[in-house]
Amino acid sequence: MSNQKQSWISDGEKYALLGLSVNVTAPTIAALNIAPAYQAIEGADFVIPGEWREWLGSIRIEEIEACDLFIAAKMTSATPDVLDGENLQLNSRVWGFYRGLLLSSTFATVHKPVILTGSCRDGEVGLRQIQDFDVPVPNDFRPYPNVSQQSFEQAALIAKHLERLSATRQGSNRWRLNRVLHLYLQARTEPDILHRIHQYTRCIDGFVTTGPGQGRKDFRSRTELFIGPGHHDLMGEIYDVRSSVEHLHEDRYLDPLLRTTQIDLTKKEAIAEHIARTALARIVLNDALWPHFTNKAALAAFWALPAIERQAIWGPPVDPMDSLAEFDERYLPDVQLGG
Repeated sequence: MSNQKQSWISDGEKYALLGLSVNVTAPTIAALNIAPAYQAIEGADFVIPGEWREWLGSIRIEEIEACDLFIAAKMTSATPDVLDGENLQLNSRVWGFYRGLLLSSTFATVHKPVILTGSCRDGEVGLRQIQDFDVPVPNDFRPYPNVSQQSFEQAALIAKHLERLSATRQGSNRWRLNRVLHLYLQARTEPDILHRIHQYTRCIDGFVTTGPGQGRKDFRSRTELFIGPGHHDLMGEIYDVRSSVEHLHEDRYLDPLLRTTQIDLTKKEAIAEHIARTALARIVLNDALWPHFTNKAALAAFWALPAIERQAIWGPPVDPMDSLAEFDERYLPDVQLGG
């Protein structure tokens, strides 16, 4: 193993590292303000020990070397040689940061994000476990946006709240919120734009809780809470895409395959993603919303409240058109919808 000292870790510390290949707007990665829970490490400052190369093989080493940013969570350990609950805790912490970054930015990565965990002993950094994730799919008109300092700060804050939410007894039945978050994370890696719209719409629907036979109607009206009035037709059209995919009628958008359809669906996907992401982030970051959005019973009680009371609890709506601020169809390449 290489004896080159790693400046980001000390003897007796365990670590978990989240490796990413993203565009960062901060002057330097080391300047990212995500302490005290996390430390940002520039890819060039992370030295891969020689033993790792033998164990992981050339392909996985290339993936790690392609990371230009690592987010580290560490703790001092009395058992640095043992892979145990401390490593699981650190893994969970950087996994929370990754989820937070997905909820604070529309970033995409060229290579698979990776989580590494191990410890440092006698100046040598050992690796005990590695896992990677599916690549977040680039947006068609904003494929690899820069990730801002604000997004990294919000990611750390979301991770902190997710950890608190999982430990709190408030809203102990969190199945609904957990399911919506899982659907959103899946949708970010879905290569098919129709299925991304379907999943993002399901995320929104998960908080709207439409009634039997009233899906489209309730979706059009209740989404006012998130985006304000004036978008009923748009939300109805987005719900139609969801229903078409749900009932295997994707041919309505694929036959004939038209550029005008591609442009329209690209806009709808950006809007649906924006609503789903901002709603999830707001719920996670606002403790006062947890009792209303964590489970089905709480949601039913919330939607039974008078509209003015619901809006006071939720707060101001977002503008769904913000998601199209950089949209220019002239730069949208022709792609085959539906994969």
